[in-house]
Amino acid sequence: MSNNPLLKSLKAFNPKADLEVDESFAAMINSMDKDTLSDLEGEGVAGHDGDSGKEFGAIRTGGPIDSGCIALDLDGNRRVIACANKKGEIFYFEPKGESLAVTGKVSLQGTISQSPVFSDGIMYCTTREGAVYGLEVTVNRDQPGAEIQNKLIWQNRMKKGVLAAPVSTGKVLVVTALDGIYAFDAFNGENRTIGRPLWGMTLNGSVSTPVINSGMLFIGTEDKKLIAFDYGGAKIKKIWEYSLSGACRTRPCLSSTTGQAIAGTVDGFIYAVDRGTGAYKWNYVVKAPVLSNIISEYINDREFFLFGADNGVFYCLDAYGKKRWHFRTNGKIRTEALVHNSVVYFGSEDNKLYAVDLNDGSEIFSYATDGNVYGKPLIVDDRIYFGSTDSFIHALKI
Repeated sequence: MSNNPLLKSLKAFNPKADLEVDESFAAMINSMDKDTLSDLEGEGVAGHDGDSGKEFGAIRTGGPIDSGCIALDLDGNRRVIACANKKGEIFYFEPKGESLAVTGKVSLQGTISQSPVFSDGIMYCTTREGAVYGLEVTVNRDQPGAEIQNKLIWQNRMKKGVLAAPVSTGKVLVVTALDGIYAFDAFNGENRTIGRPLWGMTLNGSVSTPVINSGMLFIGTEDKKLIAFDYGGAKIKKIWEYSLSGACRTRPCLSSTTGQAIAGTVDGFIYAVDRGTGAYKWNYVVKAPVLSNIISEYINDREFFLFGADNGVFYCLDAYGKKRWHFRTNGKIRTEALVHNSVVYFGSEDNKLYAVDLNDGSEIFSYATDGNVYGKPLIVDDRIYFGSTDSFIHALKI
Protein backbone atom coordinates (compact mmCIF):
# COMPACT_ATOMS: atom_id res chain seq x y z
CA MET A 1 0.00 0.00 0.00
CA SER A 2 1.03 3.62 -0.56
CA ASN A 3 2.37 5.78 2.24
CA ASN A 4 0.13 8.66 1.12
CA PRO A 5 -2.22 9.31 4.10
CA LEU A 6 -4.91 10.53 1.71
CA LEU A 7 -5.21 7.16 -0.06
CA LYS A 8 -7.91 4.92 1.40
CA SER A 9 -8.83 1.31 0.68
CA LEU A 10 -12.11 0.60 -1.10
CA LYS A 11 -13.01 -2.35 1.14
CA ALA A 12 -16.74 -2.06 0.47
CA PHE A 13 -16.07 -2.69 -3.20
CA ASN A 14 -13.76 -5.70 -2.84
CA PRO A 15 -12.08 -6.49 0.50
CA LYS A 16 -9.51 -8.70 -1.21
CA ALA A 17 -8.40 -6.08 -3.69
CA ASP A 18 -5.68 -3.56 -3.03
CA LEU A 19 -7.68 -0.68 -4.58
CA GLU A 20 -7.31 2.91 -3.45
CA VAL A 21 -9.08 6.22 -4.03
CA ASP A 22 -7.01 9.40 -4.15
CA GLU A 23 -8.56 12.10 -1.97
CA SER A 24 -5.69 14.55 -2.46
CA PHE A 25 -7.74 16.79 -4.74
CA ALA A 26 -10.68 16.79 -2.30
CA ALA A 27 -8.32 17.78 0.50
CA MET A 28 -6.94 20.62 -1.60
CA ILE A 29 -10.49 21.92 -2.27
CA ASN A 30 -11.38 21.69 1.41
CA SER A 31 -8.32 23.72 2.31
CA MET A 32 -9.27 26.61 0.01
CA ASP A 33 -10.88 29.67 1.53
CA LYS A 34 -14.43 30.66 0.54
CA ASP A 35 -13.31 33.62 -1.58
CA THR A 36 -11.13 31.37 -3.77
CA LEU A 37 -13.99 28.89 -4.24
CA SER A 38 -16.35 31.72 -5.11
CA ASP A 39 -13.98 32.95 -7.81
CA LEU A 40 -13.82 29.47 -9.34
CA GLU A 41 -17.58 29.05 -9.35
CA GLY A 42 -18.10 32.43 -10.99
CA GLU A 43 -16.10 31.69 -14.12
CA GLY A 44 -18.11 31.35 -17.34
CA VAL A 45 -19.42 33.28 -20.34
CA ALA A 46 -19.39 37.04 -19.81
CA GLY A 47 -22.81 38.32 -18.82
CA HIS A 48 -24.09 34.90 -17.75
CA ASP A 49 -23.78 33.51 -14.26
CA GLY A 50 -23.80 29.92 -13.09
CA ASP A 51 -27.60 29.83 -13.10
CA SER A 52 -27.90 30.52 -16.82
CA GLY A 53 -29.95 27.82 -18.50
CA LYS A 54 -31.37 26.46 -15.24
CA GLU A 55 -35.11 25.91 -15.04
CA PHE A 56 -36.95 27.86 -12.35
CA GLY A 57 -40.49 26.84 -13.26
CA ALA A 58 -42.62 24.65 -15.51
CA ILE A 59 -46.32 24.21 -16.27
CA ARG A 60 -47.88 20.99 -17.52
CA THR A 61 -50.52 21.85 -20.11
CA GLY A 62 -51.72 18.37 -21.03
CA GLY A 63 -51.05 18.80 -24.74
CA PRO A 64 -48.01 19.18 -27.02
CA ILE A 65 -46.92 22.77 -27.74
CA ASP A 66 -45.79 23.92 -31.18
CA SER A 67 -46.42 27.65 -30.77
CA GLY A 68 -44.46 30.30 -28.93
CA CYS A 69 -45.24 32.24 -25.75
CA ILE A 70 -46.48 35.82 -26.00
CA ALA A 71 -46.55 38.66 -23.45
CA LEU A 72 -49.80 40.49 -22.74
CA ASP A 73 -49.98 44.20 -22.04
CA LEU A 74 -53.00 44.48 -19.75
CA ASP A 75 -52.34 48.02 -18.50
CA GLY A 76 -51.29 46.81 -15.08
CA ASN A 77 -48.20 45.81 -13.14
CA ARG A 78 -48.72 42.11 -13.73
CA ARG A 79 -46.42 40.17 -16.09
CA VAL A 80 -48.98 37.99 -17.86
CA ILE A 81 -47.80 35.47 -20.47
CA ALA A 82 -49.90 33.25 -22.72
CA CYS A 83 -49.10 29.99 -24.48
CA ALA A 84 -51.33 27.61 -26.46
CA ASN A 85 -51.12 23.86 -26.94
CA LYS A 86 -52.31 21.72 -29.85
CA LYS A 87 -55.43 20.67 -27.92
CA GLY A 88 -56.79 24.19 -28.39
CA GLU A 89 -56.06 25.36 -24.85
CA ILE A 90 -54.56 28.76 -24.07
CA PHE A 91 -52.86 29.05 -20.67
CA TYR A 92 -52.26 32.37 -18.94
CA PHE A 93 -49.50 32.37 -16.35
CA GLU A 94 -47.29 34.70 -14.36
CA PRO A 95 -43.91 34.40 -12.63
CA LYS A 96 -44.28 34.16 -8.85
CA GLY A 97 -40.86 34.43 -7.27
CA GLU A 98 -38.97 31.30 -8.24
CA SER A 99 -41.98 29.53 -9.74
CA LEU A 100 -44.88 30.00 -12.16
CA ALA A 101 -48.58 30.37 -11.42
CA VAL A 102 -51.41 29.63 -13.86
CA THR A 103 -53.85 32.54 -13.69
CA GLY A 104 -56.30 31.61 -16.42
CA LYS A 105 -57.18 29.19 -19.18
CA VAL A 106 -59.51 29.06 -22.16
CA SER A 107 -60.35 26.08 -24.39
CA LEU A 108 -61.13 26.51 -28.09
CA GLN A 109 -62.14 24.01 -30.75
CA GLY A 110 -59.32 23.06 -33.08
CA THR A 111 -55.57 22.54 -33.22
CA ILE A 112 -53.48 25.57 -32.32
CA SER A 113 -50.03 25.23 -33.85
CA GLN A 114 -49.17 28.91 -34.38
CA SER A 115 -48.70 31.64 -31.79
CA PRO A 116 -51.72 33.86 -31.12
CA VAL A 117 -51.35 37.63 -31.38
CA PHE A 118 -52.49 40.15 -28.77
CA SER A 119 -53.52 43.63 -29.85
CA ASP A 120 -55.43 46.36 -28.04
CA GLY A 121 -56.94 44.00 -25.46
CA ILE A 122 -57.93 41.28 -27.92
CA MET A 123 -56.30 37.89 -28.44
CA TYR A 124 -56.51 36.57 -32.01
CA CYS A 125 -55.94 32.88 -32.57
CA THR A 126 -56.16 30.54 -35.58
CA THR A 127 -56.48 26.76 -35.85
CA ARG A 128 -55.23 24.32 -38.46
CA GLU A 129 -58.85 23.45 -39.22
CA GLY A 130 -59.51 27.04 -40.35
CA ALA A 131 -61.17 28.68 -37.33
CA VAL A 132 -60.27 32.26 -36.38
CA TYR A 133 -61.09 33.51 -32.88
CA GLY A 134 -61.14 36.93 -31.24
CA LEU A 135 -61.04 36.89 -27.42
CA GLU A 136 -61.37 39.99 -25.28
CA VAL A 137 -58.89 39.53 -22.42
CA THR A 138 -59.34 41.44 -19.16
CA VAL A 139 -58.03 41.34 -15.61
CA ASN A 140 -59.32 42.84 -12.37
CA ARG A 141 -56.56 45.28 -11.42
CA ASP A 142 -58.03 45.71 -7.93
CA GLN A 143 -57.53 42.03 -7.11
CA PRO A 144 -53.85 40.96 -7.26
CA GLY A 145 -53.60 37.42 -8.57
CA ALA A 146 -57.18 37.41 -9.91
CA GLU A 147 -57.76 35.09 -12.85
CA ILE A 148 -57.55 36.38 -16.41
CA GLN A 149 -61.02 36.67 -17.95
CA ASN A 150 -61.84 35.77 -21.57
CA LYS A 151 -64.86 36.72 -23.63
CA LEU A 152 -65.31 35.35 -27.15
CA ILE A 153 -66.37 38.38 -29.21
CA TRP A 154 -65.83 37.02 -32.74
CA GLN A 155 -65.16 33.81 -34.61
CA ASN A 156 -64.97 32.88 -38.26
CA ARG A 157 -64.61 29.66 -40.20
CA MET A 158 -62.35 29.92 -43.25
CA LYS A 159 -63.07 27.75 -46.28
CA LYS A 160 -59.63 26.14 -45.99
CA GLY A 161 -57.23 25.36 -43.16
CA VAL A 162 -54.84 27.89 -41.64
CA LEU A 163 -51.20 26.87 -41.17
CA ALA A 164 -49.74 30.39 -40.81
CA ALA A 165 -49.67 32.69 -37.81
CA PRO A 166 -52.12 35.61 -37.78
CA VAL A 167 -50.76 39.15 -38.14
CA SER A 168 -52.23 42.23 -36.47
CA THR A 169 -51.36 45.83 -37.36
CA GLY A 170 -53.45 47.17 -34.48
CA LYS A 171 -56.32 48.06 -36.80
CA VAL A 172 -56.34 45.13 -39.24
CA LEU A 173 -56.03 41.37 -38.72
CA VAL A 174 -54.45 39.50 -41.64
CA VAL A 175 -55.04 35.74 -41.89
CA THR A 176 -53.36 33.45 -44.41
CA ALA A 177 -55.44 30.38 -45.30
CA LEU A 178 -54.55 27.58 -47.69
CA ASP A 179 -56.60 29.25 -50.45
CA GLY A 180 -55.46 32.86 -50.02
CA ILE A 181 -54.91 35.86 -47.78
CA TYR A 182 -57.70 37.77 -45.98
CA ALA A 183 -58.07 40.86 -43.83
CA PHE A 184 -60.58 41.61 -41.05
CA ASP A 185 -61.40 44.67 -38.99
CA ALA A 186 -59.46 44.68 -35.70
CA PHE A 187 -60.07 48.25 -34.53
CA ASN A 188 -61.13 48.08 -30.90
CA GLY A 189 -62.68 51.52 -30.70
CA GLU A 190 -66.13 52.98 -30.21
CA ASN A 191 -68.87 51.17 -32.16
CA ARG A 192 -66.31 48.48 -33.00
CA THR A 193 -66.96 45.99 -35.77
CA ILE A 194 -64.32 43.39 -34.88
CA GLY A 195 -64.06 40.68 -37.52
CA ARG A 196 -65.77 42.55 -40.34
CA PRO A 197 -64.22 41.35 -43.66
CA LEU A 198 -62.13 44.01 -45.39
CA TRP A 199 -60.61 42.24 -48.38
CA GLY A 200 -59.38 38.90 -49.64
CA MET A 201 -57.17 37.54 -52.41
CA THR A 202 -56.91 33.99 -53.72
CA LEU A 203 -53.40 32.50 -53.79
CA ASN A 204 -52.41 29.13 -55.18
CA GLY A 205 -51.40 27.52 -51.90
CA SER A 206 -50.23 29.71 -49.03
CA VAL A 207 -48.90 28.68 -45.62
CA SER A 208 -46.40 31.53 -45.19
CA THR A 209 -47.04 34.16 -42.55
CA PRO A 210 -46.97 37.57 -44.31
CA VAL A 211 -44.89 40.54 -43.25
CA ILE A 212 -46.20 44.12 -43.51
CA ASN A 213 -43.82 47.06 -43.71
CA SER A 214 -43.93 50.62 -45.07
CA GLY A 215 -47.12 50.18 -47.08
CA MET A 216 -46.12 46.82 -48.55
CA LEU A 217 -47.03 43.22 -47.77
CA PHE A 218 -44.77 40.26 -48.63
CA ILE A 219 -45.71 36.58 -48.65
CA GLY A 220 -44.37 33.27 -49.97
CA THR A 221 -46.49 30.58 -51.62
CA GLU A 222 -46.58 26.84 -52.28
CA ASP A 223 -46.35 27.44 -56.03
CA LYS A 224 -42.80 28.78 -55.61
CA LYS A 225 -43.51 32.51 -55.57
CA LEU A 226 -42.41 35.43 -53.42
CA ILE A 227 -45.05 38.12 -53.90
CA ALA A 228 -45.10 41.81 -52.96
CA PHE A 229 -48.33 43.77 -52.62
CA ASP A 230 -49.22 47.41 -52.22
CA TYR A 231 -50.94 47.40 -48.84
CA GLY A 232 -53.29 50.09 -47.62
CA GLY A 233 -55.24 48.39 -44.83
CA ALA A 234 -58.53 48.45 -46.71
CA LYS A 235 -57.06 47.21 -49.99
CA ILE A 236 -54.29 45.14 -51.51
CA LYS A 237 -52.74 45.16 -55.00
CA LYS A 238 -49.96 42.99 -56.42
CA ILE A 239 -46.76 44.85 -57.34
CA TRP A 240 -44.43 42.04 -58.34
CA GLU A 241 -43.73 38.34 -57.92
CA TYR A 242 -40.45 36.46 -58.02
CA SER A 243 -40.18 32.82 -59.04
CA LEU A 244 -38.35 30.68 -56.47
CA SER A 245 -36.87 27.22 -56.93
CA GLY A 246 -39.14 25.74 -54.24
CA ALA A 247 -42.15 26.46 -52.06
CA CYS A 248 -41.78 29.19 -49.43
CA ARG A 249 -43.51 28.25 -46.17
CA THR A 250 -41.96 30.79 -43.83
CA ARG A 251 -42.33 34.51 -43.25
CA PRO A 252 -40.13 36.65 -45.53
CA CYS A 253 -37.52 38.83 -43.86
CA LEU A 254 -37.00 42.48 -44.80
CA SER A 255 -33.55 44.03 -44.63
CA SER A 256 -33.44 47.43 -42.99
CA THR A 257 -30.14 48.42 -44.65
CA THR A 258 -30.03 46.97 -48.17
CA GLY A 259 -33.68 47.20 -49.24
CA GLN A 260 -33.87 43.45 -49.77
CA ALA A 261 -36.60 40.89 -49.16
CA ILE A 262 -35.20 37.54 -48.02
CA ALA A 263 -37.02 34.20 -48.39
CA GLY A 264 -36.17 30.56 -47.65
CA THR A 265 -37.44 27.55 -49.61
CA VAL A 266 -38.19 23.90 -48.92
CA ASP A 267 -35.59 22.84 -51.51
CA GLY A 268 -32.84 24.48 -49.49
CA PHE A 269 -32.18 27.96 -50.86
CA ILE A 270 -32.14 31.47 -49.42
CA TYR A 271 -33.08 34.16 -51.94
CA ALA A 272 -32.60 37.92 -51.68
CA VAL A 273 -34.46 40.24 -54.05
CA ASP A 274 -34.99 43.98 -54.25
CA ARG A 275 -38.06 44.79 -52.15
CA GLY A 276 -39.22 47.50 -54.56
CA THR A 277 -38.83 45.68 -57.86
CA GLY A 278 -38.35 41.97 -57.09
CA ALA A 279 -35.00 41.96 -58.95
CA TYR A 280 -32.60 39.15 -57.97
CA LYS A 281 -29.72 40.08 -55.66
CA TRP A 282 -28.14 36.86 -54.34
CA ASN A 283 -28.82 33.35 -53.08
CA TYR A 284 -27.30 31.01 -50.54
CA VAL A 285 -27.42 27.21 -50.90
CA VAL A 286 -28.37 25.38 -47.69
CA LYS A 287 -29.03 21.92 -49.24
CA ALA A 288 -31.80 21.27 -46.71
CA PRO A 289 -35.37 22.57 -46.29
CA VAL A 290 -35.61 25.98 -44.62
CA LEU A 291 -38.72 26.00 -42.41
CA SER A 292 -37.44 28.46 -39.83
CA ASN A 293 -38.45 32.12 -40.10
CA ILE A 294 -35.44 34.25 -41.04
CA ILE A 295 -34.72 37.20 -38.75
CA SER A 296 -32.43 40.22 -39.08
CA GLU A 297 -29.96 41.33 -36.41
CA TYR A 298 -26.93 43.60 -36.10
CA ILE A 299 -23.35 42.76 -35.15
CA ASN A 300 -21.08 45.80 -34.82
CA ASP A 301 -23.47 47.93 -36.92
CA ARG A 302 -23.57 45.34 -39.71
CA GLU A 303 -26.77 43.51 -40.58
CA PHE A 304 -26.94 39.72 -40.53
CA PHE A 305 -29.65 37.14 -41.19
CA LEU A 306 -30.29 34.24 -38.81
CA PHE A 307 -32.22 31.02 -39.43
CA GLY A 308 -32.18 27.26 -38.94
CA ALA A 309 -32.66 24.39 -41.39
CA ASP A 310 -33.72 20.75 -41.47
CA ASN A 311 -30.08 19.61 -41.58
CA GLY A 312 -29.82 20.63 -37.92
CA VAL A 313 -27.64 23.65 -38.66
CA PHE A 314 -28.30 27.23 -37.54
CA TYR A 315 -26.83 29.87 -39.89
CA CYS A 316 -25.69 33.47 -39.67
CA LEU A 317 -25.34 35.18 -43.09
CA ASP A 318 -24.24 38.71 -43.85
CA ALA A 319 -26.25 41.16 -45.96
CA TYR A 320 -24.62 39.80 -49.13
CA GLY A 321 -25.28 36.11 -48.50
CA LYS A 322 -21.86 35.20 -47.08
CA LYS A 323 -21.78 32.90 -44.06
CA ARG A 324 -20.32 34.40 -40.89
CA TRP A 325 -20.81 31.31 -38.69
CA HIS A 326 -22.94 28.22 -38.22
CA PHE A 327 -23.92 26.06 -35.25
CA ARG A 328 -24.82 22.38 -35.53
CA THR A 329 -27.50 20.57 -33.49
CA ASN A 330 -28.76 16.99 -33.66
CA GLY A 331 -32.23 17.72 -35.00
CA LYS A 332 -34.20 19.81 -37.47
CA ILE A 333 -34.42 23.50 -36.59
CA ARG A 334 -37.81 25.06 -37.33
CA THR A 335 -37.91 27.69 -34.61
CA GLU A 336 -37.87 31.41 -35.23
CA ALA A 337 -34.87 32.58 -33.25
CA LEU A 338 -34.87 35.29 -30.61
CA VAL A 339 -31.91 37.62 -30.00
CA HIS A 340 -31.41 39.24 -26.60
CA ASN A 341 -28.26 40.95 -25.30
CA SER A 342 -26.12 39.46 -28.11
CA VAL A 343 -27.34 35.92 -27.43
CA VAL A 344 -29.38 33.90 -29.96
CA TYR A 345 -32.02 31.53 -28.57
CA PHE A 346 -33.66 28.82 -30.68
CA GLY A 347 -35.04 25.29 -30.40
CA SER A 348 -34.37 22.05 -32.22
CA GLU A 349 -35.95 18.66 -32.84
CA ASP A 350 -33.20 17.18 -30.71
CA ASN A 351 -35.42 18.29 -27.79
CA LYS A 352 -33.19 21.19 -26.76
CA LEU A 353 -33.33 24.95 -26.46
CA TYR A 354 -29.97 26.51 -27.36
CA ALA A 355 -28.33 29.78 -26.42
CA VAL A 356 -25.37 30.75 -28.64
CA ASP A 357 -23.20 33.84 -28.92
CA LEU A 358 -24.43 36.17 -31.66
CA ASN A 359 -20.89 37.17 -32.62
CA ASP A 360 -19.34 33.77 -33.29
CA GLY A 361 -21.99 31.09 -32.78
CA SER A 362 -20.29 29.52 -29.76
CA GLU A 363 -22.61 27.69 -27.36
CA ILE A 364 -23.46 29.40 -24.09
CA PHE A 365 -25.88 26.78 -22.79
CA SER A 366 -28.48 24.27 -23.89
CA TYR A 367 -31.49 22.94 -22.03
CA ALA A 368 -32.97 19.51 -22.74
CA THR A 369 -36.71 18.86 -22.65
CA ASP A 370 -38.59 15.64 -23.36
CA GLY A 371 -39.96 16.91 -26.67
CA ASN A 372 -39.20 19.01 -29.73
CA VAL A 373 -38.96 22.79 -29.44
CA TYR A 374 -40.70 24.64 -32.28
CA GLY A 375 -42.13 27.91 -30.95
CA LYS A 376 -40.28 31.20 -30.74
CA PRO A 377 -38.99 31.80 -27.18
CA LEU A 378 -40.03 34.81 -25.15
CA ILE A 379 -37.89 36.79 -22.69
CA VAL A 380 -39.47 38.80 -19.88
CA ASP A 381 -37.39 40.25 -17.03
CA ASP A 382 -34.31 38.12 -17.79
CA ARG A 383 -36.31 34.90 -17.85
CA ILE A 384 -36.90 32.89 -21.02
CA TYR A 385 -40.17 31.07 -21.63
CA PHE A 386 -40.90 28.44 -24.28
CA GLY A 387 -43.06 25.42 -24.95
CA SER A 388 -42.21 21.90 -26.04
CA THR A 389 -44.04 18.93 -27.48
CA ASP A 390 -43.47 17.35 -24.05
CA SER A 391 -46.62 19.40 -23.12
CA PHE A 392 -44.75 21.67 -20.71
CA ILE A 393 -44.15 25.40 -20.68
CA HIS A 394 -40.55 25.81 -19.48
CA ALA A 395 -39.03 28.85 -17.81
CA LEU A 396 -35.25 29.29 -17.54
CA LYS A 397 -32.92 31.80 -15.97
CA ILE A 398 -30.66 33.59 -18.41
